[in-house]
Amino acid sequence: MIDHSPHPTHQFNATPTQHQLTHIQLVNFLRNKIAKGESSASAVLIMKLRRAKRLDAIIGDTSAQSITNYTDQRLDTLLRDADRYAHFSDEQICLVLPDLANNAQSILAAIKILSELYKPFIANNYPVTLRPYIGIANFPELGHDAGQLLMYADIASDIAATNEQGYHVYQPEDQIATDAYCGLDIELGNAIKANELHVHYQPQINIQTGRCVSIEALVRWTASGQRAINPSTLIKIAENAGLINTLTLWILNTALRHTAVFLKAGIDIGISVNLPPKMLEDKELPQIIQQTLDLWGVPAANLTLEITESLIINNFESSIAMLLRLRELGVCLAIDDFGTGYSSLAYIKRFPVQELKIDILFIRNIHKSREDKHLVRTIIDLAKNFNLTTVAEGVEDQETFDLLRDLGCDLVQGFLYSRALSDIDFVNWYRHHT
Repeated sequence: MIDHSPHPTHQFNATPTQHQLTHIQLVNFLRNKIAKGESSASAVLIMKLRRAKRLDAIIGDTSAQSITNYTDQRLDTLLRDADRYAHFSDEQICLVLPDLANNAQSILAAIKILSELYKPFIANNYPVTLRPYIGIANFPELGHDAGQLLMYADIASDIAATNEQGYHVYQPEDQIATDAYCGLDIELGNAIKANELHVHYQPQINIQTGRCVSIEALVRWTASGQRAINPSTLIKIAENAGLINTLTLWILNTALRHTAVFLKAGIDIGISVNLPPKMLEDKELPQIIQQTLDLWGVPAANLTLEITESLIINNFESSIAMLLRLRELGVCLAIDDFGTGYSSLAYIKRFPVQELKIDILFIRNIHKSREDKHLVRTIIDLAKNFNLTTVAEGVEDQETFDLLRDLGCDLVQGFLYSRALSDIDFVNWYRHHT
């Protein structure tokens, strides 16, 4: 069992070691290893770090450099002499593991790294917990091109972010994700124009009454050839192609159209729609939302717009101004994935929001980690102090539901009640569960 007690304060060493290279040096190192050892197993690992406790109201302000120094120190103790790594960003590290006995060793290395970095530690006198996840691309199975291997490892890391193991080995069947890099954007643009996407709805349940009071709108796309596109891949395609605003407005319009149908059927339900970062930069956004509400006759109070925490912080003053304009419409505002951004009490007081959505990362580990349970409890208490509603994502079992109820959470959503449903299936589900 992993020890979850905080490590003692570390004396960080910022000096690069024999394992650490620059970005360019690492790519050249990988190319040289590929050229010299065509029959020898090697692996490229992309590790991304999620700080599980960026909530400054709880842990204070911890510098990114402290995190970097700590991860470097731990990696230097874990890696073999032949291994190398480089920081591609503050939260992304690429590792090259050459001359492996077999590909299974890359998995063992990933598990070892994850287990070590999962342990809480002290930085700047505050406890910090990382939630790393790792994508693995194995050589020579996946070819002899360094760029391709890096791309495959990056794709695998996105898949790893959604599974319980925390790592994923790129497989040929993951090729659909590669389309995010290979021109599926044209097909997506055509699909939006042709109204070929779908919006599904995941129920949100009042934890005290057990009644469905709202739903979250989630986009689904089956591309040509009956290829079901992963939602995260779909969003990435839209962002890379400059289609994210167009896609969001299509989702908003479709969701409100369905909500109007629900209302006519006697189902008075709230609807949540995610807003991407780019949308808050559109000065006409309030007018667009009002026109869409008017078009379908949906009361503004039935609509909740979800915004990521980091989005608000990155452009704080302009974002707050836009959020205030949206609030004037009468819609509700929610901070999505709360607890994974950089919020402080000073910021929270200025957010014109009514709801905090607790990130699924914490809910999944709430029974395994005392730190996550404490963080969830603190977020719920914080929300109550500011008269905010809390929503827990990813509730999949009764034990988690009962614990969240005891902690005072307001709403839950997850497979315990239902997967995301089509509009027709939701109506049937709602009537069956009312």
